[in-house]
Amino acid sequence: MTTGRTVSALILVAVLGAFGAVYQFYFREKLETYKQDRLFKDELEKTYQALETDFSGYKPDVLIRAWKGVVQPWNDAIADRAKYFNCGDWYEHESAPEEGPILKFWYDDESNKMIWDFYQKVLTAMGTYNRVPADIRAMLGVPYVSEWAGINVTKQDVRLALDRLSFGLSACELLLDAKATRIDNVVLWPHRQDQKSGKLLKLHTVGLAFSMTLKDLVAFIDSLRTQDRYFNIDAMSISYRYIAYPVEPQPDIQMLLTQGEFAPPKERPGGVRSLQPSAPGGGGGGSARELFARGFGRNRPEREDRMAQKPPGPFGRAWKWFKRHVLYTN
Repeated sequence: MTTGRTVSALILVAVLGAFGAVYQFYFREKLETYKQDRLFKDELEKTYQALETDFSGYKPDVLIRAWKGVVQPWNDAIADRAKYFNCGDWYEHESAPEEGPILKFWYDDESNKMIWDFYQKVLTAMGTYNRVPADIRAMLGVPYVSEWAGINVTKQDVRLALDRLSFGLSACELLLDAKATRIDNVVLWPHRQDQKSGKLLKLHTVGLAFSMTLKDLVAFIDSLRTQDRYFNIDAMSISYRYIAYPVEPQPDIQMLLTQGEFAPPKERPGGVRSLQPSAPGGGGGGSARELFARGFGRNRPEREDRMAQKPPGPFGRAWKWFKRHVLYTN
């Protein structure tokens, strides 16, 4: 290869390298910024269209005031009606002490006291203990203190166990007050959110198996209907095997009884719904407001840009010096 061809080849390589360097360290960055600006422009246009659709030519502050005028009475009505949905004192019990006895032993004493008080009520109402289950703890699924051996019991554990015990005993006392002649079983169902109310109600259902006269059953159902809080009988079954006995029937009754507890919705930031649309398929990186908050595109501070980029290598620093001192550009 002649000297002329070698020089020409080196010049060609140098020119191609220069073009590559200019693209890599100058145009590529500009094109990326341009791409981000285009995405930002698309988000602004979508937000503008959404605002036009939501406000329909009205001034936003006027429409928002009108909307709040409608929403506030609705919120007041919910707050007023929410008083009807509660569990009364069914979850009331002593709270674990901050200091003093070991939680396990305090729980054992407190739960035994609650069960003993219940059996005293059984003795007063029925005159005997053998008409209720002998093991109330096992029936309600409440742990014995022996089940917590070797476990670091927390106040949360104690509170949940006493909540369950208090609720179950309250259900039994409800049957005692209704003149039940026998209590066979009480089963506590898991709590659930009522979908029909938009999850504004937490439902507490308990399964009851008991016996009482039909007259007292009618009075019991009527008392549930006239309570100052919400009760609902989801299902009921009545059977009687001793129809030929010459005594007043005391049928076996199985019932699903539900209470509703108001569960207030979580407050959204700002108290109003967001008007900005989300980016379809995640391509835009969020709404225009979120893009502003993140400093998207040209609105991002230069200092944050520098922090987000990796420091240039030796060749990059040389090219940066060449741009500033020869090309007079950034």
